[in-house]
Amino acid sequence: MPLFFIIFVLFISVAQATELSDSKTKSVDSSTKKPTEVKYVVKKGDSLWKISRKYKVTVEALMAINELKDDRLKPGQELIIPPKGYRPPPPKYINPTPSQEEKRDSTKIQTVPPSQSQ
Repeated sequence: MPLFFIIFVLFISVAQATELSDSKTKSVDSSTKKPTEVKYVVKKGDSLWKISRKYKVTVEALMAINELKDDRLKPGQELIIPPKGYRPPPPKYINPTPSQEEKRDSTKIQTVPPSQSQ
């Protein structure tokens, strides 16, 4: 009977240890979830710089995530606040295609007459 008791105690210990590790895993999983989206309503006197300092993000990040063309804000305007450390994607530069006239000009070869010696 004592052997059965020892096996039973070991079984219970292993079960409790497994349960404990599962609960730790669950708490880690919940803390690694993406932060919820924070919205901010602009008040009179606010600026992107003030808001960026308050939420510890860059002005560039605020402008990028809110698709702002300039830094002008209006009271009542809603802004999305990016998570700390958010870096906006690099801007997409589009190379304009040359016009027909530019194409013609680039095909012309300019020759410079040799200098005349005196």
